[in-house]
Amino acid sequence: MSWRNRIPFIRRAGVAEKPLLDREYIEESLAASPVPFILVTVLIWAVASVLLLLSENRQRDLTVWVDGQHAPFSVWARSGFSYIDTAATRQKQEEARSSRLPVYRIDPGATQNIRQECSTFFATLRNRKNPQFVPGNSTGEHLAMEMHGLSLILPELEKKQSALEQRISDILHHGIAGNDDKIPVNQDVRILSPEEISYTLRPPSAAECAAELTGMLHLSAGPEKEFSTALVKLLARGNLRFDREASDEAARIAAEGVAPVIKTRRRGELLIERNQLITRETVDMFEAEKLSLPRGYGLALLGNQLVLSFILLLTSLFFLYRVYPQIFQTPRRFTIAGFAVILALLANFGAIQLFFYFFRKGILPDYELMLFMIPMPFGAALLSILLGNRTALFAGFLIASVSALMILPDRSFELVLRWFAISALITLFIRDVSNYRSFFIRVFFCGAALTAVVNFDAIYSLHSDHRMLKLILLLIAGNAFTGAIAALLAVFVFELLFNVDTTMSLMVLSDYNHPLLEKLKREAPGTMFHSMTVATLAEDAARAIRANPARAKAGALFHDIGKLSMPQYFVENNVDSPKEYLNMPPQRSCGIIRGHVKEGLNLAREYRLCSFVREAIATHHGDDLISFFYHRALEQSHGESLPVLESQFRYDGEPPVGKELTIISLADACEAASRSLNKPSPAKLESLVNEIFIGRIRGGQLRNSSLTTHELDVIRECFITDLISFNHGRIAYKKESTDDTTALPVAEPPDAAAEKE
Repeated sequence: MSWRNRIPFIRRAGVAEKPLLDREYIEESLAASPVPFILVTVLIWAVASVLLLLSENRQRDLTVWVDGQHAPFSVWARSGFSYIDTAATRQKQEEARSSRLPVYRIDPGATQNIRQECSTFFATLRNRKNPQFVPGNSTGEHLAMEMHGLSLILPELEKKQSALEQRISDILHHGIAGNDDKIPVNQDVRILSPEEISYTLRPPSAAECAAELTGMLHLSAGPEKEFSTALVKLLARGNLRFDREASDEAARIAAEGVAPVIKTRRRGELLIERNQLITRETVDMFEAEKLSLPRGYGLALLGNQLVLSFILLLTSLFFLYRVYPQIFQTPRRFTIAGFAVILALLANFGAIQLFFYFFRKGILPDYELMLFMIPMPFGAALLSILLGNRTALFAGFLIASVSALMILPDRSFELVLRWFAISALITLFIRDVSNYRSFFIRVFFCGAALTAVVNFDAIYSLHSDHRMLKLILLLIAGNAFTGAIAALLAVFVFELLFNVDTTMSLMVLSDYNHPLLEKLKREAPGTMFHSMTVATLAEDAARAIRANPARAKAGALFHDIGKLSMPQYFVENNVDSPKEYLNMPPQRSCGIIRGHVKEGLNLAREYRLCSFVREAIATHHGDDLISFFYHRALEQSHGESLPVLESQFRYDGEPPVGKELTIISLADACEAASRSLNKPSPAKLESLVNEIFIGRIRGGQLRNSSLTTHELDVIRECFITDLISFNHGRIAYKKESTDDTTALPVAEPPDAAAEKE
């Protein structure tokens, strides 16, 4: 029986006056409506689609990539486009710059100085034999005074001095490369004359000019070498000077004249392959592709992400419905699952953005390190502790699929398998956790170990760098620690907002120091003892069939708290209560007994007990018939005109739903009935338990239990064993001296005759 079918009884059992904002009333109003399912499904769908869209745009933003690294995944063109290859264009421009000739200017001062030195050199050679000649300190005069083969040089010089001077003027007019001008050897240069006349030639060096001039004199070897050496020294500085400004301007004009290198990419063409080196051309491609996208492409991309996320969501919901349809019968649990999935997706998206920030700052140098920053254990642990393993398993598939598409689309299938394995194993490792400390420790250590094992190949490929290995271990430990802390805080928040009955909160609730149990112990000690015994029976039986023993124990401890309103009317608190009931009309006695369920729900609301405990209170009697007062009413109704209706003597609840609630109902009936036996023996207890089980089955009280025949048999055997242990006889110890009347028997020995009966 679904939760919506139990609403009428719980609504009638509520208090008359309600607060302005009654959360339970809102839950009950939405329980019979498909609106919560639709809203939560649409919300998950929208969040997943938006996160996928933001992640894809973020991935194509190469400002977060580092030049010189390798691409983490392959990218294909979303549309056809053309782009300027900046690197290739710059290379052609550099080639154009280097092809331009350097510019040299003819220095008029250097030209005049060389002419003057040459004239002085020739004049000194002619006047050297004149006794009245007094040489000066110029370079030409000094060189001429050092000449030894003057007698052989002077006749030729007198013949051709005019031709030599003319040739020197011609050479100087076109330019001579000095020894310190660093003019490229055997390479043309651009020369600017003082008249701004430009021409191109390879300027001769001082040695070449000296050799040419010496050859005009037809001297013998000795004087020729001496004369050539002197001319080299006269022409050594040259008259060409490098013009950097004009050279740079010429190179700039040449570079500007180079046409940009334009490349074209077709739609669907591979732009960059995984592990390919990221260059400037890669950035140019992505910038051009972004500008070439048609108008409204963002909406089309969003539509694509909507379709993709819808397929993933629909697949997860379909398999969850096939495996665990009960969650679709309770809007509250489905809502909790939806918000937990959204929270896990947001946590993964936030981790991705944090990685991009550290990656851009250079703190995390490799893109593969992102695998160690995704907090997959967080969502799996949260869903497992809130809703159980089955829900966590299929929700983990959805979370892993969407998260894998967020970061590495071409490796999504591989990452889905990795992260789904982490989610599945986390749910197995924390399925029997019983306290918050154990929950934190298991999530931390299991999350760290599973992250390391699943991504071992990435660790192995990066382990050669010790600094990188330390960074990986730090990321794994930090991710596991923050995930465990976040899961623990999220459990607290969900317990507070949704009043979720987790195993950990139920263990805390089962503490006998709870104010409501303390009150029950003081005012109704018999009921408290009965509840503790029922809790033991229910816990043992739940553990025997691998149900949740914490749920069974917590529900059993609080199932009879409604008896606090009138504890004296119940036999476990007052041995005279049967007499009081016999003195009342059967209808009134039945109303008092039925009222403890309503009063229990009122107390549960007052003390804000979780929904499972309220269900245990509401359904531990189901809609069973209070047969004693019904038959008594029939006996007293002879001769009366008004008929006795069976519905007046039935509880207002519905049969329990689920294994734990059914176990509580059966344990309550068996324990209460066992107290009515006179000298209970194992045979009597076994017969009693069998009768109660058969009666509950025939009365339809187990129709919503989801218990198999084998599980019912295990529960029955467990009840019989525990009840025999609770009611076994003990040896009657007596004091040796019969005079001491204070020594009373602790318990009577078993009566053999009674056992045989």
